Amino acid sequence: MIAKILLTLSVIVIAWLVIRQRQRRQAVIDSRPPPIVIKHSPNGYWRWTGYLLLIMMILGSGLFLYQAWQDHIRIVSVLVIDTQSGNTTRYQAHRGDVEARRFVTLDGREVSVANNERIELQAASDIRP
Repeated sequence: MIAKILLTLSVIVIAWLVIRQRQRRQAVIDSRPPPIVIKHSPNGYWRWTGYLLLIMMILGSGLFLYQAWQDHIRIVSVLVIDTQSGNTTRYQAHRGDVEARRFVTLDGREVSVANNERIELQAASDIRP
């Protein structure tokens, strides 16, 4: 019990000494004359380099988003193949609407694929009549 009280008192004394030392240091700093500050404008080269970098990042992000959007709305042919019988059924859907085991066709039908079926995607240009 006494050890806990001594530990608490020692922490309080150390904190008091640290605060007192900071106050002395601050008083010494406040008594000095203020330093002479030379004002100069930042280099224009670095400013324009920063602007150029910012513009390039915004354009790059925009291009990435545009390409992702185009890939999302691309029309693909979805072949659902029954692995037991070999029957195939062809649907058309947007690439972004095709998930792991289900997809939504262009006419709004939601198709869920069974575990014994598999999905193959073909680009619209690869579709054979």
